[in-house]
Amino acid sequence: MRQALIKLLIAAAIIYASALPALAQNKQQADDQLTALFLFNFVNFAEWPKEAFASADAPIQMCLYGSIPFSSYLNAVDGTLIGSRKLNIKQTQKLDDIRSGCHMLFVSQDRHAELPEFWLDINYYYVLSVGEQEAFTDRGGIINIMRTTDQLTFDINVGNALEAGLFLEADLLHLARKIKQ
Repeated sequence: MRQALIKLLIAAAIIYASALPALAQNKQQADDQLTALFLFNFVNFAEWPKEAFASADAPIQMCLYGSIPFSSYLNAVDGTLIGSRKLNIKQTQKLDDIRSGCHMLFVSQDRHAELPEFWLDINYYYVLSVGEQEAFTDRGGIINIMRTTDQLTFDINVGNALEAGLFLEADLLHLARKIKQ
């Protein structure tokens, strides 16, 4: 009986160990889906002045700059109406591609080293900037998404949002882990 229990425990341990890569992959996939959902919802809880748009029916431009592993999840909402405006999602590796204008800009981790020059080089007025780098909101960004031990969360720098000409709804601020002025 004891030997059968030991064999059962060893078999369970082997099955569990073989499942760990899949669990880690599923966790990363879940994080990617949640990050995409965050971005989509950030657009819903931000307000741009009418001056931020070329016309009354101009779309909201969401730009994804760098390597974005979750871009396929955002492709599902490309063309969705946000209020009366269509959401247009643009992914690029080139800074020149986003100079034409973005209302929301997600900067990936692989572009982290470019941030100091990035903010000097791009007109980010009326741009809701979102990143995943430590101290992103201290270096000009508005929202920083991060992983704590058990969840994805985000910080908001309200001062940077106001400086960019944006208004963030109170419902979004209530969900933030930390709000900086």
